[in-house]
Parts: sequence; C-alpha cells; structure tokens
Amino acid sequence: MATLPRLDTILTDAVEKAVRDLVCLKSWGDAAFVNLPLIAPDGSSITVRVKRIDGGFQVDDAGFTYRDLLRAGSDRSFAKQASLYAHRKELEVEGRMILVRVDGDDLQRAICDVGSVSWQVLEKVYSRLDEQETQIEEGLRERLQSVFGEGHLDPRQDIVGLSTNEWKVSAIVHVDGKLAVFQAVGDHANSIYRVSAAFHDIAALPDPPTLISVVKNRKALGTRLSLLAQAGHVIEEGQADEVYRRAVA
Repeated sequence: MATLPRLDTILTDAVEKAVRDLVCLKSWGDAAFVNLPLIAPDGSSITVRVKRIDGGFQVDDAGFTYRDLLRAGSDRSFAKQASLYAHRKELEVEGRMILVRVDGDDLQRAICDVGSVSWQVLEKVYSRLDEQETQIEEGLRERLQSVFGEGHLDPRQDIVGLSTNEWKVSAIVHVDGKLAVFQAVGDHANSIYRVSAAFHDIAALPDPPTLISVVKNRKALGTRLSLLAQAGHVIEEGQADEVYRRAVA
C-alpha cells in the first residue's frame, strides 16, 4: 500500500509560523485584541476587540475604523458607510464604534464579521478618495501637453528623491532646460501628507526640479494648504494656461 510523502520539517515549520503570524492575539486590561489577516488601505492590520459582558461577549472595532478615517480627514463618512455595511452583517453602530454582542458559540463569526465590516468601510471611503486624484490626473497630462507642447512631456512618471526612494508623480515636464514635477492632489489628508512627504524628499536633491501640486480647489484644503505650499507651488486644475507657465518659471 502506497504511503503519502511526508512534508519536510523546514516546510512545515515555515508554514506553521506563517499561519501563526496571520492572526495575532494580545491582551490589554479586560479585553483581548485580535489582529486579523486583513490589510487596511494605510497598510495596517484590521484589529478587533473582544470583551466579556453579561451572558457572553462584545466584539467591536474599538473605534479604530473611525480614527483611521479621522486621520484621512474623512471621519464624516463613517456613520453612513458603517451603518450600511454593519446592517448587512446584522451588526450595530454605536457612536464611533462597530460592534455585536454574542454568546460563545458565535464568537468566531462575530470576530470575522466585525473585522470584515471595518475593512469594507475603510476600503470604500479610501477608494472614493483616490478617485479625486485620478480624476485630476486624467486631465492633467492632456492639459500639460496643450500648455507646453507634447515634446516637453516626459514619458516617465517617477523620480528619485534624496532618500533614494522612487516617487510616482502625475507628470514631468522639461521647459527651457529645467525640470518641473506636477502632482495631482486630493483634498483629503492622506493625499496631502503623501505628496508633502514626496515633495520634501525631492526638494532636498542637490539640483531639485520645480514642484507643483495641482488641486481642484485651494480653499477645500483648509489649513492643510500650507503643507503643500511649503513644498512647492499649488495651483488649481482649472486655472489659466499662464498660471501653469508661471509655476515652472
């Protein structure tokens, strides 16, 4: 009778470690925190909190979903999106928290459901935020070709900063022997902080290019406008061609 081949110990040990790392459990005070193998748009793991209550357990997101959106400047989207996705899983939204109360038999499902809803809310809101940049960027390259001429638009859309990190940018333009970088920016915090970090790194080069942020509306950026202004010029996508020309001068 044929026997199944045995997996070597190196393989099994590696897989067992990887599986253990997929789900991480930590205790803090009267609660247990479970890191799930779900990655939020900012690169962090989705975390669920479990607490004992009379008759069972409360499983919630500990307000992490709301705070993530708050950092992105999109906290006003939490109530609507959280209620929408929570309803589909028969969960509740109380204040700034997604939660459900269950007995021990339903604990596994509850942890999965709360984690899933937290991820869905973040994914939905962040995808809408990214659409802002995409919409600006789609028209920007065409606009730059019109203003400066097709031959001045570099086919590359990346540039290396002083840190040696390669940054993706909307467009690179060559004008009168000078280099200018244009970047579409949404009006949410994540987009602004990301562009600010990139521009400061690029500006630190020995011979930096001119850096221009392109936004829909400067006023919509509020106090965060100064973050972009510190790193370069800030223009609106609908401004006149002459504004674009002056920005690279």
